[in-house]
Amino acid sequence: MKNLLPKLLKIGGISLGVIVVVVVMFYFWASSGGYARDKYDEVIDFTLDFPSNQKEFTVITYNIGYLSGLTNNQAVSREKKLFDDNLKTVVDALKGLNADFIGFQEIDLDSKRSFNVNQVSQLAEKLSFNQGAIAINWDKNYVPFPYFPFSAHFGRILSGQAVLSRYSIANNKRIVLDKVASKPFFYNALYLDRVAQVSEIKIDDRILILINVHLEAFDAPTRRKQTEYLQKLLSEYVDKYPVLLIGDFNSTVPPTAENPEPTIDILLKTASIKSALPPEALNNPQIATFPSDKPIAKLDYVFYTPKNIEVIEWRIVDEVEQASDHLPVLVKFRFKD
Repeated sequence: MKNLLPKLLKIGGISLGVIVVVVVMFYFWASSGGYARDKYDEVIDFTLDFPSNQKEFTVITYNIGYLSGLTNNQAVSREKKLFDDNLKTVVDALKGLNADFIGFQEIDLDSKRSFNVNQVSQLAEKLSFNQGAIAINWDKNYVPFPYFPFSAHFGRILSGQAVLSRYSIANNKRIVLDKVASKPFFYNALYLDRVAQVSEIKIDDRILILINVHLEAFDAPTRRKQTEYLQKLLSEYVDKYPVLLIGDFNSTVPPTAENPEPTIDILLKTASIKSALPPEALNNPQIATFPSDKPIAKLDYVFYTPKNIEVIEWRIVDEVEQASDHLPVLVKFRFKD
């Protein structure tokens, strides 16, 4: 017995060491990705024929939910036909709108969950866009969601945000926003980055700054920090350039029991920008964008600099039906002389 105890302790120590090594190796594998980090904010050319002398422009913001329809964030198996059908619905709905700029959130570039299709390239080709820019925010080998089945955790996710443009994108920058401080390190290591994508677009002799964002959905204090950062980011551009701030802000209007202090109010009260959708109308269910089958929440917005941009028209693009769990917002505008 006296000789057995040291042997058992030794075996236990070795076993524990092996378990620790395996866990550490799994953590680094799971939280790593395969996409070159120097391409996380890449500008991609599709054609080189840029328009000119245009007076009116159209911008759309769309959380496309990787074309998973109302199954987004649900633990269900999906067939490729779902994505193919939703792609066709989106293309049919958006093609006739002739948007000059589209900012996408939750768009996949090479993910198991969407059958490893590059949705940015697909949409750019089918909608005849000249150029695109990406901002990767999820490049992982393992994501522990949906919780079941366990097999769904495995398989690459390469996803992010994208701007498609009919005009030359001179520069594109990816800014990673604050993470949820209350969450453990391993949660944040496997969770997506919340990103502000800043695209500098050259329109004849003018530069337009388009900022495409997807803010924190589940933690209001973090979303507040991210929104306050956007205020500072805007201050770098609004005095020099016309600016569009678009995206999924994950904040509703007006206050509710679940959301007593809407973080979107920070931007609604920012003097240098204005909501393209009239602020007094934002609590109208008829312009809600989520969920797409029975919209009750306004999560998606377009802001602009009123000193050099004039809004002509805006609307919710419900023709996309339930290709995503969000509906897009369309805004037509012109530059002030």
